[in-house]
Amino acid sequence: MTNTAFEVAPLERLVHPLPTESANGTAARRSEAFAWIAEHGMPTRHDEPWHYSPHNELGTAMGNAAPAQARSVDPSTIESLAGQHGGPRLVFVNGFYSADLSDPATSSEVWCGPGGQVPSEQHSLVETAEAREFTDGFHALNRADGGEAAVVIAAPGSTTDAPIHIVHLTAPGDTLEVAHPRTVIVIGQNASAAIIESFVGLDGAALRNTDTTISLGADATLTHHRVQTEAGEAIHIGHTDVIQAANSTLMSTSVMFGARIARNAFRVEFTGEHATANLSGIQVLNEGQRHDTMITADHRASSCYSDQEFKSVIEERSRSSFSGHIIVRPGVVDTDAHQTNRNLLLSPNGQADTRPWLEIFADDVRCTHGATVGRLDDEALFYLRSRGIEADLARSMLIDAFIREVIDTVKPKSLRDHLKAIVAAKHAEVSIGHDDLHREAKRLDAS
Repeated sequence: MTNTAFEVAPLERLVHPLPTESANGTAARRSEAFAWIAEHGMPTRHDEPWHYSPHNELGTAMGNAAPAQARSVDPSTIESLAGQHGGPRLVFVNGFYSADLSDPATSSEVWCGPGGQVPSEQHSLVETAEAREFTDGFHALNRADGGEAAVVIAAPGSTTDAPIHIVHLTAPGDTLEVAHPRTVIVIGQNASAAIIESFVGLDGAALRNTDTTISLGADATLTHHRVQTEAGEAIHIGHTDVIQAANSTLMSTSVMFGARIARNAFRVEFTGEHATANLSGIQVLNEGQRHDTMITADHRASSCYSDQEFKSVIEERSRSSFSGHIIVRPGVVDTDAHQTNRNLLLSPNGQADTRPWLEIFADDVRCTHGATVGRLDDEALFYLRSRGIEADLARSMLIDAFIREVIDTVKPKSLRDHLKAIVAAKHAEVSIGHDDLHREAKRLDAS
C-alpha cells in the first residue's frame, strides 16, 4: 500500500449517491471507508495478496465505470443461470433486491431477506458480523457503496431442511457499470445450515465488486458453496471473510467458471479452539480468461484444523493463479494446516502460477503444502488407448476425473448437476458429457 494520501475523488463516482432518507450510520460508514482508502490506497502489484492480479485492466475498468442501475429479469433467466435448489431464495440484480424473484424465509429458526428488512432484535447480529477491519481498497469500496445486503440469520440450535440460495445477478447496461453486492451470514451457536451463493450474469461488459461476511457461532456447522459463472465479458472481484468460534465447522467449495477477469479472495479466521475449515475449489478457464484465487487460513486459536484443496484446468491463452496463505499466530498450539494446489494445463499457451505462503510463529504445528503444474498423464492416456478407447474420449475421461474430484462433493444434487452442465458447455474437452464418461468408465471396470 502507498504511504502517501490516495486520491479518492475518482472512486466516489463508482458508488451510488446516498439516498436522502439514509440513516446517519450509512453516511458514517461511507466516510470511514473512503478515509481508509485515502490512507491505504487501492491494491497494487506490490501488495502480496494481489501480486498476480491484472492491475492495468482493473484500473481501466474502474476509470470507465459508473454505478449499476436496477433492472428487471424474468424468473426463467434466474433458473437457467443459477438453477433451482428447493429452498428459500434471495435474488439481487445489480445489487438491488428483487422481491418478485425471491422467496425469503422468516421463521423463528431461520430468517433470510434483504438487509433493510432485518428484524430490529437482530440488527446487532448483522452489525457485529460486519464490524471487521477492511482488508483492501475493493473491500472498503464495497462498504462505501452501502447497498442493501442479502442477510441470512440461523437461530441457535436451528437446522435448515434445504439449502438457502442467494443469487447475485449482473444485468449490464449500454455502458460499463459497477455493482457492489453484499452478503451477511450469521450462523448461531449449535446451528447447522447450507447456503449457496451464485454470482451469475447476462451477456455484456460489467464490473462486479462483491463482499461476503460469514460468522459461525460456537459448535455451528455451515456447508457453503460459492459459484461464480459470470458472463464472458465481466470482471469479478470477490471477497469472503469468515470468523469461526470454538468447535465450529465450515465446509466451503468455491467454483470459478465465468468472467474474463475474476478474483476469489477467501479468508478464514479461527477465534475459538477446535474449529475446522475444509476449503476446496475448482477453476476451469479457456479463451484467455484470467482467474486469481487467494486463500487465507488465520490460526489465532489453538487446536484448529484447516485444509485447502484447489484445482485449475487451463486451456488456450488462459492464466490461473493460486496463493495459499497459512498464518499461525504466536502462542497458538496444536495447529493442523494443509494445502494442495493442482493445475492441469491443456495448452502450451496456458499458464498457471502457484504459491504457498506460510507465516508460522509457533512451534506446535503440523503443516503441509504441495503444488503441481502439468499436462495429462501420458501413461494414463496410453492405458486407456490400450483398452480400446479413442484418443479424444480418453483425454475427456482424464479431464473429467480431475474436475469431478471437486464437483462430486457438492450437494445438493441439483447444484452438482447444474455445475456439470456448465462444464460440459464451457469446455470442449469434456463436451461428451459426464454421464457418458461414467458409463465408459464402468465398462472398463467390468472388462
